[in-house]
Amino acid sequence: MYRFSENFDGSYNDQGAINHIYLPNGLGKKKTAASPPPELVGYPADLLEQSPNEYLRQWKYRTQDYLDIMLQREAPPPNRVCSLCGGDGAQQCHDCHARPLFCTKCCQTEHALRPFHRISQWNGDFFERTTLTKLGVEIHTGHGGKPCPHHDWEWEDTDDEGSAAAEAAAGHFRVLPEGKTKITVVDTSGVHTMMVRLCRCPDAHTPDKQLFEIGLFPASFTRPKTVFTFALLDDFILDNLECGTSAMNYYSKLKRITSSVFPHLVPDRYRELMRVARQWRQLKLLKWNGFCHDKRDPKDGELALFCPACPQPRINVVVPADDDGPTSWLYTRSLVMDGNFKAEHLHPTNPEDEVWLTDRKCFMVTRARYHAHLAMAKDSTQRSECNNHRAVNQANASRHKLEATGIGGCACARHGCFVPNSMVDFQKGERRQMNMDYALCNALVHNTDGLRRALTFYDVNCQYNKHLLRRVDESPHLSIPPEMNIIPGIGLWHVHGHQDKCFVRFASNFIPGAARIDGEIMETLWAPLNIISPSARGMSTPHRQECLDYQMNDCNFMKMIRMGLFLSRKYKEAKKGVQESSEAFEKLNDAADPDIIEQWEAEEKAA
Repeated sequence: MYRFSENFDGSYNDQGAINHIYLPNGLGKKKTAASPPPELVGYPADLLEQSPNEYLRQWKYRTQDYLDIMLQREAPPPNRVCSLCGGDGAQQCHDCHARPLFCTKCCQTEHALRPFHRISQWNGDFFERTTLTKLGVEIHTGHGGKPCPHHDWEWEDTDDEGSAAAEAAAGHFRVLPEGKTKITVVDTSGVHTMMVRLCRCPDAHTPDKQLFEIGLFPASFTRPKTVFTFALLDDFILDNLECGTSAMNYYSKLKRITSSVFPHLVPDRYRELMRVARQWRQLKLLKWNGFCHDKRDPKDGELALFCPACPQPRINVVVPADDDGPTSWLYTRSLVMDGNFKAEHLHPTNPEDEVWLTDRKCFMVTRARYHAHLAMAKDSTQRSECNNHRAVNQANASRHKLEATGIGGCACARHGCFVPNSMVDFQKGERRQMNMDYALCNALVHNTDGLRRALTFYDVNCQYNKHLLRRVDESPHLSIPPEMNIIPGIGLWHVHGHQDKCFVRFASNFIPGAARIDGEIMETLWAPLNIISPSARGMSTPHRQECLDYQMNDCNFMKMIRMGLFLSRKYKEAKKGVQESSEAFEKLNDAADPDIIEQWEAEEKAA
């Protein structure tokens, strides 16, 4: 719980400790526990800074009081009076604030636009669970929740699946059902059966579009019988991103919310949820990237976010004609390459019937072109001349039950953002250089027009980079910008597992313009992907790709919204570090013998 006031630039968490935040342009100073905000002046310091265990010790003496209040909430009030009109309070809403009582008429009126609230009805002895549908609450489309003026008669949908299928096959189905129809609505509050009255105006949309206009995503298009609320789809996708919740586990939770005693009797819409969630992800990506107004098919990687701080000509930087000066490092694309063998994928059962929604438009590469490259590339076996690296020598075992043994690709080395259209599947492990060649070439052409240098970090760059240009020249599916100079490097953690000569050649400490960079950031990016990898292992190939794409896009988004504070903090640390290093260097330089200094400078130039 966070509380703010006009003159308070921080907040307090549930344990009473201060959460420090920073206001831009020096609008506030960081608060400390010793200087609480004005509204808390006078409170004892021990109450402002209590540990969780101290709260639990206090809780032990209050447990019974809270338990009594909990039980009182379950008991019927002494006077069952409607909270609005003062009539007989026969209904109680469990989702309205304070669980008020309503008479039947007031309950219908108040919930005309809240049809998914859970209510109970007084049966003479206790409040028994019921539904708003039984009270006569209906959903109206097309007129802001009000009934359509063109409803002239009553008509009940018998939901005769046999006759409906026969009519559809004969082409005689009614596009606009008359009157009201029964629809299963899946919401965050549970699974509901609602009566829906569709608009009957002459210019009315088809039923599926009418439902979509009021925030209900139909599971079918001709005679929709199941819909999902937008709130539920957003909640499921966020659960999947943050908690790794699979569609099966999420729908199992919904069934228990609907009926805690008989969840197995709740209608099963698990398969529909998986399919509609894919459609919802695609719509969200198209809207976020401006394709609601731009009526065209997105190009490669256009539905993906990328790092706003990395140099991208014509987007965030103008590359000078001569960029060989002392600031040339500003116009260098820094990339890190790595593979992840947790993201396995089983062979699909029916690959010829799969439907692709975002192929090549996000982070995973175009499937057709990628497989054409793999079919033509030579699978050369290159024994490591350096120390025995697992990625080079041991990750080439083909697992026959797997279509993909993992994924690999590129991210910006400084800020840890995945590069769009540069993620590939592995078939025999990371040893197959043809896979990483395709990923690297795609990364080097993403918004790099005019850039002439690329710094690439890879765990096995001492072996991988040897014949890279030759492999690119031999493949019609690979290309590198003609003026691009690739500078290989190895991450500072992995380089110590190499031979000593690799350290001085590939460590970022000795690469001009590399600055302070470890080249290992991609190892941290696999963690969120590994959470959803088990559930994605048995998905169809397009569904798995969309889940991974959405997860990587969200990872980039979270990097972007935090990048301002992160870079500000790093800049302050760098300024302080430069000052300390300069002072230490001056002391060393003054104490050293001039002849030794001259020798060191000559050795530096030679290196």
